[in-house]
Amino acid sequence: MAILLAVASILALAGIIAAIFAWRGEGSIIAIKETETLSVAEVIARHRVGHLGQLVEVVGTSECDMPLRAPYSEALCLAYDYTVTEDKERLGYSAPLGADRQHSLTHQRGQRNIGHTFDVHDNRVPRFYVRDASGRITVDTAGAQIDLLETVARFESYTGGEVNVERQIWREERALPLGNRVYVLATLADDGGEPVLMRHPVNRGRHFIISHRDERALLNSTRLRTYGLYLFSGLAIGAALLVAAFAIGLL
Repeated sequence: MAILLAVASILALAGIIAAIFAWRGEGSIIAIKETETLSVAEVIARHRVGHLGQLVEVVGTSECDMPLRAPYSEALCLAYDYTVTEDKERLGYSAPLGADRQHSLTHQRGQRNIGHTFDVHDNRVPRFYVRDASGRITVDTAGAQIDLLETVARFESYTGGEVNVERQIWREERALPLGNRVYVLATLADDGGEPVLMRHPVNRGRHFIISHRDERALLNSTRLRTYGLYLFSGLAIGAALLVAAFAIGLL
């Protein structure tokens, strides 16, 4: 019974966390739909008359004086992240006598897992520019939710270095390429008399999104993720209630 109640608690917690992320996603959808897309010149004009702290939306080509270089695709970019998953397997392994059937099936290829590593890294430029036909404006990336484009998804398998050891490596990389169209939803602020798009300096919960997608594609992607999270949340909480009711019925 205690195990069932623990399972119910885990399911309920997972459902609540999913609901929180879904609620935040719904807030992003509302902010994107309600914020009018402006030209850079219009944003600069608002800054000139002191309309600071407003949520604004611009679309243009990204520029940067000191861009990053993504580690695997080697593309010039404004931000990237990558994950590396590595498994090591000892070749020529055979299950010992008396091992159970499941153990034998696991190692029927004569391999045994002897190591697993998982690394995650990310980086972003502190600032870049968005340029359209009317001008250029600075974007401060601190605190931004950056929607990245997948640039590498590669599996590698090889032996070497260690005798009878096979290494299996899965690499994934995402980046925000330099020179591409970029969508920015941010707060208009002032930095030394110059306009800058950034996270709200006081209300850190205010939406700040940088994406490689256009507005329509970003909305569709956010809707899909948000509604999927709501569905998972409902299923998880419903399952938690059923498991808890079953456990209580056993008392």
